[in-house]
Amino acid sequence: MRLGMLEQDVDRKFLEPLRTHGWSISSVRSIPEGEYLLIEVERGGHHHKIAVLKSSATANPVYRRLATEVEHIFVNGQLWQLASYAYGIDKPVSTADDFQQVLIGWNSASADGKFAPGPQISIDAKPPKDRRLLAEAPIEAIWLRLRQLASVTLARKLVEARAREAKIALDADALNTKAQGMAFSLRNAIDYFNVRDGQNVSQRVLNLYYGSMSFAFAEMLAAPSGPGALSQIEESTKQGHGLGTVDGEKEGLEHIVVNAIATGFFPTWIKFLGLPTDAFPRQKPKVYGDLSKQAATTWVTIEQLFARIPEVADLFTDIFESKPAWVTVAYDQSANKMPSLHGNREQPNTTYALLVDDSARLMRDDIAEFAEAISEITEVAAEGGGRHFRVAVNHAGKKIWWEALSLHDSPFERRAMIRPLFEVVGEYRAICVVLLYALSIVVRYRPSVWRRVQEGDLDHMRVLIEAFLAVVERVLPEQFLEAITGQRVFVKQPGAFF
Repeated sequence: MRLGMLEQDVDRKFLEPLRTHGWSISSVRSIPEGEYLLIEVERGGHHHKIAVLKSSATANPVYRRLATEVEHIFVNGQLWQLASYAYGIDKPVSTADDFQQVLIGWNSASADGKFAPGPQISIDAKPPKDRRLLAEAPIEAIWLRLRQLASVTLARKLVEARAREAKIALDADALNTKAQGMAFSLRNAIDYFNVRDGQNVSQRVLNLYYGSMSFAFAEMLAAPSGPGALSQIEESTKQGHGLGTVDGEKEGLEHIVVNAIATGFFPTWIKFLGLPTDAFPRQKPKVYGDLSKQAATTWVTIEQLFARIPEVADLFTDIFESKPAWVTVAYDQSANKMPSLHGNREQPNTTYALLVDDSARLMRDDIAEFAEAISEITEVAAEGGGRHFRVAVNHAGKKIWWEALSLHDSPFERRAMIRPLFEVVGEYRAICVVLLYALSIVVRYRPSVWRRVQEGDLDHMRVLIEAFLAVVERVLPEQFLEAITGQRVFVKQPGAFF
């Protein structure tokens, strides 16, 4: 039993470091008489043999015998009264904690010039999956990368690199066509997003909607399996935007209904994102009563769209009495067992999380509509207000538990889970585009409503719209940069802790 415990410690303190540095373990022998292990190793023609004792309180004859066999004696523990036991020998005796320094000397002596000896493993290296930016003004760093990709040459390199990584063959003509379309789309997006002094809210709504459409064009063209030419996407827009609006059941901007259509730009983009559009109707409803002829999941009000923008949550709860369509997700410290150093180290398939609703308006039935991966929903006491719901997250097959949930992160809001739009659209940028579309329709075709928002009895909506537009200007360029490059983007300011 005692020797077995020594073997475990030797594997961790000696054998693992040796293997890490490329040493071959020639032999490991356990000697019951005297309770010690003999270890022989080799690297680059250099051989070493050491002994590891269970305790320094080992009979002197054992020390003398080992001194004739090994070059170094280690003790797995403190060197207690060493002089009373290890006398009359000419080999060093050290604690196991000193082995690292000995190993460094062995490594240096066995090195071949500047290189470690032994066969070199060929590693299939790939570019990083994330892009890290350091800038005083993060949004400026993001726009710089987007402007770079507006170059046809750099766009071609990006498309080629993504195709190579995806193992999709694209010939020179296909690469050039996709790259040109991507670059042209980005130039359009940059022009639309370029905020000019004196630009009013109406102009910002229109510019941000059409700029976001152009970003979506570039996203599709950058993907190796996406459309082959800008003209293909333009063809889909001839069938319309793929969205429509009708007056709501009640009067007011917030009650205007936005519905998805099966043809046009929006469903083309949604299909590209791998989402189903089977429930989208082919016929546009003309009046509110027509909505009863299609699935309730294919239309929402403008108020319900704002409910899906976490960054304006405080304004939403001030203006509306309805429920938000998002929650904050956090790890539940009290419900999850801390991993044990000695127990089963296998990762669980279920982790408990807290879903936090700061508005205190959501109930258990509302939480059930957020994601299929959650179960065991129960409300728990919340400190500091709001409502907290403990849920079990099934993340079988995922490396990290939150990968089973579709989470939205932005500089203004972290780990927000948003209820999918039209029951299938969870991508935040797509939700924003639908809301921008609805506002653009009101700006262009409903001046009787829009002027009331600007300077009439609906002016309480203006601050909400302006706050949303500010979020779009900061968040969507970053999200589209990620979608276009296929890389996560992390931006931080110099000196920032996170």
